[in-house]
Amino acid sequence: MIKNTKINSEVDGLELYSDQYPFRLSLRISNFESEADYVKFIRNCEKAIRGSIEYKQWRNYIIDVLGVQSCMITNERMDQCTIEVHHHIPSLFTLIKSITNKLMDQEKEFSTFDVALEGIKYHFQNKIGYVTLIKSIHEKFHNGFLSVPATLIKGNFKAFLDEYSSHIDDEDLDVIQQRLSITENNCEWTIDNYPGQQAMEG
Repeated sequence: MIKNTKINSEVDGLELYSDQYPFRLSLRISNFESEADYVKFIRNCEKAIRGSIEYKQWRNYIIDVLGVQSCMITNERMDQCTIEVHHHIPSLFTLIKSITNKLMDQEKEFSTFDVALEGIKYHFQNKIGYVTLIKSIHEKFHNGFLSVPATLIKGNFKAFLDEYSSHIDDEDLDVIQQRLSITENNCEWTIDNYPGQQAMEG
């Protein structure tokens, strides 16, 4: 016989409970039981942002309205190949992690949706740094075979750093500082002589 369990909701607190059980289920949390849960949460927020209509609108605005339609390294155009918007400072993972860290540091409760919304807000406030790259160059960067001069970065990433610097992990800060240190003079290529560019132009 199936037990008839009555489920109640504390509407203001967004919490489910039953008088027949001691456990309550809250929409929001304030910390994680393990590092694995923490990383999984960040990945889920990242996935929610990338899969949202708002994210696609942000990307399309950059390419279609602002007219940033070429790779900032090879100058190839989107009518020639796929152009992708690469998060540079911060990476999307670092953005989500920093938002989550700040909420935990402030002892605030949050959900996947709260963090994802804050992350997408930063896109629409133009407070993240991005670079447009052709797909293969984007892959090359993430595989560790390409550096990007900081002068190519679009977006007001300094606003992100001003607000979140105390909530960014040391390892992520090191990555950001390394990316900021890259110039046209110390990267392994130049705008006029990108490796393989002659072959693409030929």
